Amino acid sequence: MGSEMCIRDRFNEAQIQAIQHNTGPCMVIAGPGSGKTTVLTHRVRYLIERYGVNPSDILVITFTKAAAEQMKLKFKGLSVGRNSAVTFGTFHAVFFTILKAAYNYSAHCIIKPQIQHEFVKDQMCRLELEYDDENEAVAGVLSEISCVKGEDVNIDEYESRCIPPQSFRIMYRAYDDMLVRKHLIDFDDMIVQCRELLMQREDYRRAWQNKYKYILIDEFQDINKMQFDTIKLIAGESANIFAVGDDDQSIYGFRGSKPDIMLAFKDYYSNAKIINLNVNYRCTDNIVKAARSLIGNNSL
Repeated sequence: MGSEMCIRDRFNEAQIQAIQHNTGPCMVIAGPGSGKTTVLTHRVRYLIERYGVNPSDILVITFTKAAAEQMKLKFKGLSVGRNSAVTFGTFHAVFFTILKAAYNYSAHCIIKPQIQHEFVKDQMCRLELEYDDENEAVAGVLSEISCVKGEDVNIDEYESRCIPPQSFRIMYRAYDDMLVRKHLIDFDDMIVQCRELLMQREDYRRAWQNKYKYILIDEFQDINKMQFDTIKLIAGESANIFAVGDDDQSIYGFRGSKPDIMLAFKDYYSNAKIINLNVNYRCTDNIVKAARSLIGNNSL
């Protein structure tokens, strides 16, 4: 009863709904300054202390290692060192863990950025492509390779925006052949191969569904199709996905992230609960009103 009173005293009604959400899919629309990190960490605590969830059944996913560490530290502060079995990690860290268990991968199997850069540069020279800035041109090609993989696009249908489409297709296939030949994977392959593994192997799919029964995702507006497909496989029929995001803040469009996935969450899960954290505790009312008029919606 004491913890219930504490929640009632500290949080607004929408935050309380999010923290106390139990099972099933839930989308939390959280604008800047709405306390999303606090809600996420308190929801983890609530699952454990009020619903009796085993901490090791909980997976919290962020997009950067720094964000995962920050959230882990914040949660440890709430639990006073207990419940350390909760998994906090990035998409890549979680998916690579799954692949390591299946394929015995090690960190040495991950291609280094300088090798990627040199390979693409050499391919551009071989294809006699012209460009003004080498680093910019190489970064553009690598970004589009990532987008093709992340969005599961048919390479024969993809139209490159940075180099001639046919040249891009040749380079894309050469890059993939090089990875296979050298037994390497890139960060996008971690997601692609993880999805394929979980789709094709029921034993692995069941094992990871049993491992992570509750999945919480921060910055959900930045998720891409391949990441979401893989998460849905891990979540299984129970679909205990608690997604938090703000469609006005998507920053990973260059590699296929789509706020559309967040906005269409109800299309994927018709029984999803939608909660709007619409109170901004970081800015004054004047700033919030100005931001609303600039963005053109009422999500703040």
